[in-house]
Amino acid sequence: AAAAAAAAAAAAAARMSQAWQLIQQGRGWLKEGECPYAVAEEATEQLAKVDGKAERAAWLLIAAEANLAACRLDAALEAAVEATAIFKVSGDKECRAAAAGTVLELHLAKQNWEDAVATASAAAEACRQAQDSLGQAANMLKLARARFMQMKDPYEAARVALTASQLFNEAGDKSGAAEALRLAAEAHVLWDPEQALKVAKDAVDGFDAAGDFRGKSAAYELVAAAKAQVAMAQRAEHAASGAARGDDYAKHKWPRYAQQRGQWGIDPFAHGTYMATAEPLTDQQQKVQEKARFSRKKFSWTDGRHATDEAWYRQELRFMPRPQEQQ
Repeated sequence: AAAAAAAAAAAAAARMSQAWQLIQQGRGWLKEGECPYAVAEEATEQLAKVDGKAERAAWLLIAAEANLAACRLDAALEAAVEATAIFKVSGDKECRAAAAGTVLELHLAKQNWEDAVATASAAAEACRQAQDSLGQAANMLKLARARFMQMKDPYEAARVALTASQLFNEAGDKSGAAEALRLAAEAHVLWDPEQALKVAKDAVDGFDAAGDFRGKSAAYELVAAAKAQVAMAQRAEHAASGAARGDDYAKHKWPRYAQQRGQWGIDPFAHGTYMATAEPLTDQQQKVQEKARFSRKKFSWTDGRHATDEAWYRQELRFMPRPQEQQ
């Protein structure tokens, strides 16, 4: 009896490993660029031939991932849920974690945030039981994204993202850790911009160490957004302080930009007698001006320059050739 039980357990383990190999094979087809419709059709044909539950669940999972790639979400979700139920009964932890990850991807694609949060928690727990630290970190990152998109508790999303970053670091995945830090900064940017700025800078350093320049550019965008949010909060505090003192308004300071190599733009309306630095009028011009004084309002320039001359929209640069060296 004991020998028969051992043989049955060995046969079950072999079937489980075969199911995992089938899943890896189907994912390899999709990764190599096979048409998802062709992969789904092949999985449907194989489902009509197989007898074992483990093999059936593996082909169901392959069909679900192919339908997900083909944007047929309803059919993919139905197949993935059935595969998850079969793997849960069979006790195959690796296949169960893979099926839970596929169901999670489908909930995220369908924007079912409540179901995505529950599925991500179950998938992370399945990966932890299977001792798959990298899979647990990936599912924790998806859990953080689901909580962030849920827009209920951004601090919880940031906390889960930081936990995922720690798990990625323990697994040796620098790019994943930096992506988790970027998500944590994105969750903080509206409620705590100073903390978001700090975490986003850490994400930039992480992407730089991993050599992921696309992620580095996305992290730099978050750094700029956090700086803008901090500046906006500071301006709001300054305006509130001015209002508390009884000031009518907060005095605006025109931005000053260093003049680059060039000349001041010529104002076509400031020439001749209209300029404060114009030549003195002749006697005849003064007599004409005194006669016409009664019919027009007196006007004079107080200065040749204005307070907005150094503002960005008054900058008109002209090309100046490079100075020639004296012989």
